[in-house]
Parts: sequence; C-alpha cells; structure tokens
Amino acid sequence: MKRASFLLIVLLIFGLLCSGYAQDMVTIEGKIFDRETKDPLPAYVMLEAAGTGITADANGSFKLRVKLPKDAKTAKLSVWLIGFKKKEVEAKIGEFLSIALDLEPLSVHEIVVSADSVVSDDKNQKTVTLNKMDIYTLPGTSADPVHASQVLPGVNALPDTSSLIIRGGAPDEVGYFFDGIEIRHPFLSETMHESYFSIFDNQVVENFNISTSGFHPKYGDALSGVMDISAKDTMAKGEGGLGLSVLGLNSYIGWPLTDDVGFVGSYDRGYSDLLTKLNSRGGDHKFRTEHAFGKFIVRANASNLIRIYGLSDRYVYSQEHSFGADSKNTMAAASWTLMPSRNFVSKVLLSGTRYDVALDIEDSLRIKQKDDILQARWEGLWDLERHFLEFGADIQSRRMETSLFDQDQRIYQTRGTRLGLYLNDKFRISDHIFMNLGGRIVSLDLVKTGWNFDPRVSMAWLLTRNDILRVSAGAYHQFGDYFILTKNPDLRPKTAVHFALSYDHVQEETELRATVYDKEYRHLFLNQSDGLVGDKGRGYARGAEFFLKKMDKRYDAIFVYNYLHSRRQENDAASLAPSPYEINHSLTGIFKWKWQTWSVGFRYSYASGRPFTPLAGREWDFQSEAFVPVWGAPYSERYPFYQRMDINGSKTLNIFNRLVVLYFGITNLLDNNNILRVEYADDYSGRKDQPSIFGRSFFAGIYIPFF
Repeated sequence: MKRASFLLIVLLIFGLLCSGYAQDMVTIEGKIFDRETKDPLPAYVMLEAAGTGITADANGSFKLRVKLPKDAKTAKLSVWLIGFKKKEVEAKIGEFLSIALDLEPLSVHEIVVSADSVVSDDKNQKTVTLNKMDIYTLPGTSADPVHASQVLPGVNALPDTSSLIIRGGAPDEVGYFFDGIEIRHPFLSETMHESYFSIFDNQVVENFNISTSGFHPKYGDALSGVMDISAKDTMAKGEGGLGLSVLGLNSYIGWPLTDDVGFVGSYDRGYSDLLTKLNSRGGDHKFRTEHAFGKFIVRANASNLIRIYGLSDRYVYSQEHSFGADSKNTMAAASWTLMPSRNFVSKVLLSGTRYDVALDIEDSLRIKQKDDILQARWEGLWDLERHFLEFGADIQSRRMETSLFDQDQRIYQTRGTRLGLYLNDKFRISDHIFMNLGGRIVSLDLVKTGWNFDPRVSMAWLLTRNDILRVSAGAYHQFGDYFILTKNPDLRPKTAVHFALSYDHVQEETELRATVYDKEYRHLFLNQSDGLVGDKGRGYARGAEFFLKKMDKRYDAIFVYNYLHSRRQENDAASLAPSPYEINHSLTGIFKWKWQTWSVGFRYSYASGRPFTPLAGREWDFQSEAFVPVWGAPYSERYPFYQRMDINGSKTLNIFNRLVVLYFGITNLLDNNNILRVEYADDYSGRKDQPSIFGRSFFAGIYIPFF
C-alpha cells in the first residue's frame, strides 16, 4: 500500500503543476442531446476556424476553451457523432448552448458489426446493454463488474464465482483489459478453489463490454471471450462519494483541477470480521482487502491528451493453524492520444503490471509466485467515410517465477515475448448491410510455430430500424501456460474457430436477443504417457442463448437462458469427455421495482450441475507406502443442480440538505446448500462435499455522494 500511496501523491503533484498552464480563453459551453429521445450524447465539438475540439462527457456536457479575436461575438462550431447527422452551429459568446442531433438511420457506422454481447451506454449501438448503474443495483452482483456480467447471454459462470466461463470455455480462455491494458490476474485472489471478487473498482468504471464471439482483432491470446473495462475520464464538474458498509470503507473522487487537467481516484479498505459476526459465521478464517486507484487526464492542447494512472490491490487471507495467503496486484501506465485531424486518431500506451502471491501451508509448504509484465500498444483509427480502419501493434514481455519452500528450495523461471499486429475495416455494402473484416497475426518466442494468423469476419443486416440480424465467424489462438511451453517448444497454440448467428430486437424499453453458436477446438494440450505434453486435443461447444430486458418507469426485468453442449479432449481426458465447464442449462430472472426514493430487486438463478471425475476406488502403493486414487471415467458424474435467490434494496434520504443512500442485500435468501466441489481424505477413504461459501448472508451500507 505504501507503493500505491506514493504513486497517488506523485500523480497529484504532477496534476497541480500542470494546472499552472491554464490560459485565459473564451469559454463556450453547452449540452448535446438526441432530438428524438432527449438522451445526452458524447458528441465531438470543434471550432472550425482554429481546429480546436473537445468531446462531451457521458452527460452530453462540454466546455470548450478557445482563443478568439477580442471583438468576436460569435463562433462557428461543428458537432458530430457516429450514427447522427453532422450539425453546424453559430454560437453566441457567453450563451449556454442546447444542441439537438438527429439520428442518421443509414449512417456508415451506426451499427456495431459484431455478434457478441456488448455492455454500453451508447444508445446508437443497437446491442444488448447494461448501464453502469446495474453494477450497483442488480441483485447478487456484489457491486462488481465481473459479477454483473454474469447475467449476459453466453456467460455460463455460476453467481458464486467471479471467473467468467463463456460458452463452455475455461476461465483462462477469457482476456481481461482495463483502459487498454491486458490484465493477466484480474481477481483479488487466485489462491483458493475459486476467486470471488475482481480487482476492478466499480466506482471508477465508466463502461465495459463482454465479447462472447466475433471480438475485435486488437484483442489476442484469448479463445472464448474478452472483457474490456474503461475507467472514468474527463468530466465537466466534480463528483465523488464516501461509503461505509459491513465490509468496510469505500471512497471515490472525480475532480477537474483545471479546464485541461482532471483527476479520478478511489480508495477502498475491507475486513471480514463484522460481516462474519453479522451473519453468525464462526470459524478460524478471515480476510482483508485494500484497493487504490488514481488517474490523471491532461489535455496538453486540442490534439493531444495524456493519461497517467496506477492501481494497487492487496488481499490477505488467514486460516488459523492451517493456511495463509497474501496476494498483491499493482499497475502503472501512461498513454498519449494524438488527433492530428478530425478523421484520424493515434494512441500509444505503455504499462507495467506485477502480481505477487505467497501461500503458506503450515508445517508443510510455502509457495511464492511472481508475474511481471511490460506492455506497449499502438492503435490507429482512420475514418474514410465509407470505411473505418482500425490498426495497431502490441508487444508484451512477461517474466514468471515460482519458488517452492519445503525441505529444500526450488525455483522455476520462464520468460517470453509476444508480438501482435492487427487490421480491421468496418464498411457498408448497402443501405442495410454492414461488414466487418479483420485479422491478427501473433508470435511468441517460446514456441517454434512462428507467426499465427487469426482471420475474423462479421456482418449485420438492418432488417428494420429496430431489428438486426448478425453473423460472425473467426479463428482465435492462445499460447497457454508459459512453463509448459518452455519444456515443449514444439507445441502449437490452442485454436478455436467460432461461428454465431444472432437476431436482435431493440426498442427504447425492450431489448431481445436470440443466438445460436458453434465453437470448434483444436490443438488442446494433452498429458502423454511419457510425461510430456502434446497438442492433439480437440473439442467443441454448441448452444443457444436468449436474452430479454424490459425497462419501465416503475420496474426493470431481465430474463436470460443459456443452453450448452460441450466436449473436450484435454489434459488427462484421452478421448472426448464432457467439458469440466459445461453447464447444460442455466437461467437467470431479475425483477426490480422502482419508486421515487427507493427500490427493491429480486434475482433467481438456476443451473445444471457441472461435471466432475468420480473416485472409483483406491490402491496401496508400496513404493510411496500410501494409498493412491483410482479415478473413474473423466467427468462422468455431475454435481447437484444449483439454485439461489438474492434480494437487494436502496433508499435515498435528504439529511441536512445532503443526499444519503442506504442500501442492503441478502445473498442466497432461501439458504440453498449448493455444492461447488468435492474433496477426499488424505488416504482417499472418504468423500466430502464442499458447499459454496455463499450461504444466507446479510449485507448493508450507507453511501454519501459529494458535490
């Protein structure tokens, strides 16, 4: 935490120094909105004469500082946003502007040409949406963006875990990105059987999307999907808040230091003691968490934007006389966005991340792991009217070390450098058909396969203003564990070929999506009899999804159903067997009532049990003088079906002219005993079912917004 505090102090001093460069200019301010729906729009505003511009914030507000002749009384502005008609505005100096934009129903880039599930606030994207407030208000989400994503079609993970399981793929087949930085360790803890919370603070999240197929070629080394999270950025006015709950403290601030410098930061600290006592949970284990995030946004001039940010997370778990874990996630990054013209944008990003974890098993073993990653990315966007080109390159250097301490000390190390290049073109074939063609090439110096090519194509057919048919296909590669590759450099990267067909019906208050898909795996890693690893494994995942969201002034309702059939030949499964991540049927229903000052929501989740490999018996091994297990057919049994009901609610109060929000939640209201895994005695003489840690639990807190 000392490192994170020092980083935030350095960033704050830098921002204050930058504030001295503000110039005395004329201010033009206003708000931009959709003429039809009255929704705010984050459009781009430019002063034609000077070429100076600014993007409005999520509320449609903008404040443009420009130099004008002393006798000037008006200024000519151009306002545009992809999906809307460009507008010329004659602005009177000193007058607040209200600018209404008209939808361009057949604009070149109105449709996001993908067949995946996108989370966004942009009304013109015409895709399945969850707004950022759903992170807070959806029952069972624990105010965590990863938990909130689990109500989307294609995400088959149980609510008791944070790890995203997408269409039968393994959790490590999903790529995570935070403000453009690839995050290899996105959870507070990877030290136990499951990870329950991510490192992403919901208070600073601006938007996020989940791609379940057809994802952009700028993302690499992911087989099943991508989660891309953006932190809050420039803002017109200060905001923030302070919260206290049974878990601990959380705080957030967004502060425009000057017209050209802004700061976004948060600090959270949590303990399990009060939560445990409140829910009458005894035991000898406890945990604590600590999180800090800081981001400076500096507009050097009209064409240059610099961002400097850092993150630190720590998780400490202890179980008396048994087990202890201490994990740390840190990140530091800087980016430079250059806009030399209104139709070309270039961005350079440099970052470094570190993951440290120490595990202590008393009187037995101590394990320490380090994962250091340096990344550099360059991205370019070029709007050619009928074509929208996206291209770039990324390089990642990764160093991993694992140390084992028992009777002796053993250290295992590996290092790899990955290089990727991509190109993507969005264009219109006709007034109703939009196309997306892209590709990515990638290499890793740990393997001998050289360059690998991932082609990707998708199409959207605008049937009507509210109905869209989408199709996507693509190939994806993932290199896998670097330690395995170090010993087996002849291994080819794992491969998945996706195909998906979706129908969307989107209206102001209703969103519906139906999807069928097929995913074929090749070159999965197989354990061989000689002790080495081969790449002859294969598999598939096929299924269908249905998503319905209904919004009204008095209620919100969401219904999601997923069907999945998946087989994999991988690891110790010598032939095709049920995927360990296969959940044949899962459904989620959410209903939330809304009144003027309070709301109450219910969520019910049901899922088929996951497969597991049963214990068929045990044998005595004379060499080790211990019993060894005899396993049955791989993944031939299933856990019992899963079900859980959650409830949450909030109440807003006005206390001494200050807004105060009270909130509560009850997890697993019916106290269902959900079995997530089985464990065996040391001599394999007996089996014990391990239930989820989410028994019936009560949670409550208070939040006081600033400004």
